[in-house]
Amino acid sequence: MQDVKLSVCYMVKNEAENLPISLASIKDAADEIIVVDTGSTDNTKAIALEYGAQVFDFPWQDDFSAPRNFAIEHAKGVWILFLDADESFANPLQRVAILDYLLTVTDKDVILLKRHNLDSLTEQYSFNTDWSPRIFLRREDLRYRGRIHEHIERRKGDLQVAYAPTDFCLLHTGYADEISAEKSRRDLQIMQQVIASGEWEPVYDYYLTDCYYGLRQYEQALQHAAKFAHSGTVVYGGNGHIYRMIMECMRALGRPDADMLPWAEEACRLYPDLPEFYAERGMVLCGMGQLLEARKLLQEALQRYETHTADAHHDTYFSPEVAAKVAARLGEIADLQGEKEKAAVYFVQALDYCSTNKKVLEKVKKFLKST
Repeated sequence: MQDVKLSVCYMVKNEAENLPISLASIKDAADEIIVVDTGSTDNTKAIALEYGAQVFDFPWQDDFSAPRNFAIEHAKGVWILFLDADESFANPLQRVAILDYLLTVTDKDVILLKRHNLDSLTEQYSFNTDWSPRIFLRREDLRYRGRIHEHIERRKGDLQVAYAPTDFCLLHTGYADEISAEKSRRDLQIMQQVIASGEWEPVYDYYLTDCYYGLRQYEQALQHAAKFAHSGTVVYGGNGHIYRMIMECMRALGRPDADMLPWAEEACRLYPDLPEFYAERGMVLCGMGQLLEARKLLQEALQRYETHTADAHHDTYFSPEVAAKVAARLGEIADLQGEKEKAAVYFVQALDYCSTNKKVLEKVKKFLKST
């Protein structure tokens, strides 16, 4: 058998809908495909076999690391690409391109891929992007750790990490609205079992924030988010996410804008290149009646979004829909200040960003009726 350079691995259960899409996107690049099934009752395993995968059964044990590490034990590649079934490459992965890239990062342990999280299973609308560790060297000292929110860890020393070119970006549907609450309930149950066993790490506050937020239990989510924000714990590419959760929870709980402002200012200070936190500060100041400063901040947010000056290795949720909301708010401010022509420009800009958001459309209609 030829040298195995790239092993593509999966851990699956009842993924007959998603798996063919994912497999089709990697089949030409993989030397071998390994699928570990944790109890499918549909034709997931048959689909995997059709693509030439080696399929192994592994009983589910409320532990996401165990089946992943089981897959690694069966892999023979120099590099392992580990995907979820609901992840696929935006453009089919080309063998020459990925292997040429991996030759440039042989001093790294783990490669993070940019991932576009889709708004729904039927519409490929990206509501945010993040970076996820998906490629790593097959070495004895690199294994998954954690029963929930499993992550690659090196037994001794820090991981040497690289961020892959965005040519290798992924599409991901696992955070879609249709399945978010179900996943949050499952994840929270496992997290509670882990904590009850006496295990605790500061990063658990990060995971619990998402669990409670997904279940709309905003007070609990806010408590964990605030605790994590000042814990000093680092999540690759994702620490800014916790400030978004703080702001969203406070809004859902009806907290005063004055209470939200320090968090928005802190986030902007920590992540000065991200457009979203200029927008957060601007929206809060709008609520406090400080329109002149709010206008400057909202304009800064759009400028950074337009020129793509944000740090490319941070997660971001400043999507076209968010940009539309910011532009519409600028239109409202300009209208209040008697600048009708400027307001009209902002509202047109909002529609150019996203013409389907109901709140933006309502604001545009209201402005048109007033002119």
